Amino acid sequence: MTKLIVAVVATAIVGTTIYAPISVAAATADNAALQKTTADCKAQVKSYAKYHETSWYAQRKMVKKCVADATAKQ
Repeated sequence: MTKLIVAVVATAIVGTTIYAPISVAAATADNAALQKTTADCKAQVKSYAKYHETSWYAQRKMVKKCVADATAKQ
């Protein structure tokens, strides 16, 4: 029974060590894409708000919706 527990723990440690760099790289790429999408959406909303009377709260909702739609397409 003790050998089984040691084997499971060792497998978990080795698996985490092997896959951790891959998930970190993927998270970094996702974060960069999300930041770019957010910046693009903010620019769109800002140009829209320049010509239309829009409250800060409405602008914020528009940015969130734009980001959600853009990430759903990917």
